[in-house]
Amino acid sequence: MAIKAKRRPRKIRTPKSFDEKYMGTEPIWTDKVPTDTEMGRAYNWYNYFYGTKEVAKLLFDNYPRDKKEVRLLKRLPDWKINNVVCYQARMMAMGCKLPESSKEYFNSKINDMLESAKQIREEKKVEKKEVFKPSIQERIREQISEFIGEIEEQVDILTNNKFKSDFNMYKWLQQNNVKQQQSNAIARYYKPLLTELLEVQGGGDEQLKEAYGNIKKAELKRFVEFIAMIIGDAETWRDNQKTVRKPRTKKPRPVEKQIQKVKYLKEYTELKLVSINPAEIIGSNQLWIFNVKYRRLTRYDAVGPAGFSIKGTTLQGWDPQNSLTKTIRKPEVVLENIKTGGKRVLKKVMDELNTKTNEPNGRINQDCILLRVIK
Repeated sequence: MAIKAKRRPRKIRTPKSFDEKYMGTEPIWTDKVPTDTEMGRAYNWYNYFYGTKEVAKLLFDNYPRDKKEVRLLKRLPDWKINNVVCYQARMMAMGCKLPESSKEYFNSKINDMLESAKQIREEKKVEKKEVFKPSIQERIREQISEFIGEIEEQVDILTNNKFKSDFNMYKWLQQNNVKQQQSNAIARYYKPLLTELLEVQGGGDEQLKEAYGNIKKAELKRFVEFIAMIIGDAETWRDNQKTVRKPRTKKPRPVEKQIQKVKYLKEYTELKLVSINPAEIIGSNQLWIFNVKYRRLTRYDAVGPAGFSIKGTTLQGWDPQNSLTKTIRKPEVVLENIKTGGKRVLKKVMDELNTKTNEPNGRINQDCILLRVIK
């Protein structure tokens, strides 16, 4: 498990006067137990003015139980701090007499968080003995868990506010810069819940109907719509993150590696011929080769501006339509023109030979003299 960084104290955001104009000031309570409507409005007010990163301080500063528990709760990461519990702690500090159901919810969630904090404390003791480095996959899973934790807080707010919420999933994904893989995992996580709710809505399984029996039909409908919105927005965001990858540019092989297997005739004393360095072939646009065994002259023309390359003992990138091979009867005369002539001379060489034209095969062997290249 990853080592959690120590949380720095965060300053609670002060509501701006512009926001107060529309949302009002912090709720004020009387001796009466608030109604469900008043509770929902209060949750919405705190949810609007306090983000996930700031809301934990509401709990720590206004904790109504044993203050020793606060030190333990501070071990929890922000996403494991229940937002509704934080709102309730502040509301109680401001004089709110919570309904019995809300008190039960508060104590239940506090106990759950304390158990999680104790587990983290024990795990840290073990980590001190053996430092564990999480893999990339584990870090991704941890991020996904954190994101789902934040979304679960919104689900809690929904269920505590008569299944009404103005939470915008797509906007939340955008603000948190959720990656494609993480967004897909969020959608996958909530699909079983949606399937379960749809079964309840359809009146199927008796056990499910009993489990959700305290939810009215209209509330169940809003619950289904909320979970469907989470899944739909997560999948839409995932699809929008897909980008067409640029084709990978293949790195050219070094010249030395390209020519290391080339076999050619370095010198032919009978005609006083010496081969050029085969490295000069790479990237050139025209290559002249003379096969001393069969007295065949070959001209290769490159098919594109990148010129030639070599793979093993075979020339690559030559144009089969313009490249040709001819046998020559008087090599001493023809080859001298190739060695010393300009482009105009070279252009006429093959046309002046009356022998049969053949198509070359691109192979270079130990009988071949590398006469000349044109860049």
